[in-house]
Amino acid sequence: MKWRPQASRDAHALARWPAFMLLASGTLSLGVAAAIGGVTLLDAVLQPPPWPNHERVAIYGRRTPDDPMRAMSPQLYDAVGQPAMVLSRGIARIPETVNVVAGRHTEILRAQRVDTGFLHTLGVAPSGTTDGGMGHGALVSEALRARLADIAPQVVGQTIVVDGSNVEIRGVLPAEYRFFSDVDLLLSLDPLNGSTALDGNMTAVALLSSASDIRPFSARVLRAARDIGPDPHGEDVRWSGATPIDDLVAYRARAPLWGFALSGVLVLAVAGMNVSQLISTRMFARIDETAVKMVFGARWEPWRSAGFDALAVGVLGFAVGLPGGTALVRLFKPFIPPAWLVSAAPMAPGWRVLSVVAAMTFVVLVLAAVIGAARVMGRLRHRERTMMSGAPAMRVTTGWTASALVLAQVALATLLVSYGMIAVSRAWLLAGTSPGFDTADGVVVELHPPMGAYPELSSVVRLADAIRSTVSALPGVEAVGWSSDVPTGRGFRMPFLRRGGGSRFIPFAVVSPGGIEAMGLRLLAGRTVVESDGSDAHPVAMVNEAYVRAFGSRGIGGFVRPAGRGAREARIVGIVGNTRRDAKGAAAPAVYVPLAQVDPHVFALMRQLQPLFVAIRGPAAATVASDALPSIVGEAAPSLALSPPVPLERIADAPLAGAHRDVALFATLSGVAVSLTAAGQYAMHSVEVAASRYALSLRMALGATPGQLLAHVVRKAFRVALSGIVLGLFGTCVMQHFSLGMVMPAGTAIGVSMAAALVMVFGTLVAVAAPASHAAALEPWRVLRSD
Repeated sequence: MKWRPQASRDAHALARWPAFMLLASGTLSLGVAAAIGGVTLLDAVLQPPPWPNHERVAIYGRRTPDDPMRAMSPQLYDAVGQPAMVLSRGIARIPETVNVVAGRHTEILRAQRVDTGFLHTLGVAPSGTTDGGMGHGALVSEALRARLADIAPQVVGQTIVVDGSNVEIRGVLPAEYRFFSDVDLLLSLDPLNGSTALDGNMTAVALLSSASDIRPFSARVLRAARDIGPDPHGEDVRWSGATPIDDLVAYRARAPLWGFALSGVLVLAVAGMNVSQLISTRMFARIDETAVKMVFGARWEPWRSAGFDALAVGVLGFAVGLPGGTALVRLFKPFIPPAWLVSAAPMAPGWRVLSVVAAMTFVVLVLAAVIGAARVMGRLRHRERTMMSGAPAMRVTTGWTASALVLAQVALATLLVSYGMIAVSRAWLLAGTSPGFDTADGVVVELHPPMGAYPELSSVVRLADAIRSTVSALPGVEAVGWSSDVPTGRGFRMPFLRRGGGSRFIPFAVVSPGGIEAMGLRLLAGRTVVESDGSDAHPVAMVNEAYVRAFGSRGIGGFVRPAGRGAREARIVGIVGNTRRDAKGAAAPAVYVPLAQVDPHVFALMRQLQPLFVAIRGPAAATVASDALPSIVGEAAPSLALSPPVPLERIADAPLAGAHRDVALFATLSGVAVSLTAAGQYAMHSVEVAASRYALSLRMALGATPGQLLAHVVRKAFRVALSGIVLGLFGTCVMQHFSLGMVMPAGTAIGVSMAAALVMVFGTLVAVAAPASHAAALEPWRVLRSD
């Protein structure tokens, strides 16, 4: 007989159990895929920012009490200066919309203006430049370079037209570069050119000599802000200072992504418990062979056998789970807001993610092997004691260990299902809330009249009137107008004075005649903007319901009073309904003024920060926006680019994006957890019934009916399952007190708990149905005779 090494014999024995390998590795691969998906999302936030100097870079300036991000004005930037602790500094304007013409390619893009020290401070080195700078040219993103490659394979040195001005492409930004938001272009900036000294719409960065210099530097910024005096908009200067840039990167994403990562890890834990059950089942089937080997000196046989099985399952399960996890990341990626991402590079599982998940998988498999071996050892000791005492083994069960594993599985699955139900309930509540405007037959198109071609407000008004009059005459168009914001947008904000004193920043938009109607806003009282609301007419404004309540206004006939010196008040002539602007469905006060009457200085600032929108309503709105509008705009303003038309239905759904994301992520992971838990329950109760065949048959021989045996198995299953459900619901309540995951919507606690419990009860019924049926179908005479 040819001798074979022990590992070879183990592999040969394992090959005789293909069903075990397929089931165990497939179960583990689901857990590995879920863990890779969740941890990859978290890694997208925790990975180092794409700026080599990030550990010593600070963002400084003013901030508000509820937003840690800081803003800078040229006046404060000059007052702070460059103290000895600052090696370099730079400043950037908030990203803006620009028109770009490259050959025959015309596109509306996002650009950011930065000064010469900005990229140097961050440590970012563009490719294609000799000095690392842009001079008076532009730097393009890797994504834009790829799009322009069809026009010119070598984009560096090419000239493009940005808002009517020729600009040379001086280099390409690293593929992973992003500074809190994605931009297509970086343009040169002179902080004092095109901005007033008080404009607080910039971001300043400083490279410190040491990370420990953050406190003294922050104190210097605060002193400079106090020397300047109160903010012109009334903001408290005590919030001025400096913050490490690492603390601000994707700070809003950390809590929910930790929740997603934890959910993926919990699914892996549930899968590991299933693998433990399967390893135990396989070892119980070979328990006689194991006992013989131990008699002949193989004392560690159960541990070695369990370890080999766990290793084989782990290798195959991880290999299969890796592409599954990558697929999950691709599934989740569209639901992740761009502002949550640190890098512009494509999201994919990196070496850090794979190392962490591999380590967790190893721990799970070690525990599975230990539990499986310990259960077999316990069974062997029980058999030995029974044989020595001479007592018959009337009742043999799988033991408390299997019940504890199933209880833990049910508890973890209940926790995940509860979060899935919370996500569904939030989405359902939001879907049942009206967006506050009519979304039918309406589209919006983004455009940006550049300052160079349209320097005066009157020139923009003439352009708007010309395009509006032409489009409104087309068949199938019921209303058309311009606006600086969409009904659910955060948009531009301005401070307005309250009746009782103080001010508050609220959404502020300019609209042309027809803009309110085209966007579908509900007119509740008064009138909308009309043709007579020109620059020489008395200033008027429209407000929404929330403004009337928040500012104590008397409505029609009252006045809106912008904060700031020299601001003109406007008489309220119309009140519109509230629109949903965030995922909570909360309505923010809003003010709308005629485009022709907006303060020119305010409008100049608005144009730097955001585009304008053309809204079209009517049965032919979509066709007109995609076919006729580009040619109409091309004739009136050849240098303007248009965005693709966006239906108002999509705009109405924008505040629901977060709720849809939570449903996709939590529902997917909770569904996998429930499936794995049901499989684990099935495995345990199948082993239980098989191990208790003698005892069950004896009961039936003594008068028990098949229905009673079926009820006996089901009762035992539910004793364990209900304990796990209660534990999982308790864990959900505890988690509500932490920042991980989501907060349960008000008034839905009982409904969410009941729904989660019903899902788990149904899963238990499905899992125990087959084992209970097998118990009821036992033939006592056959079992007792064979035993």
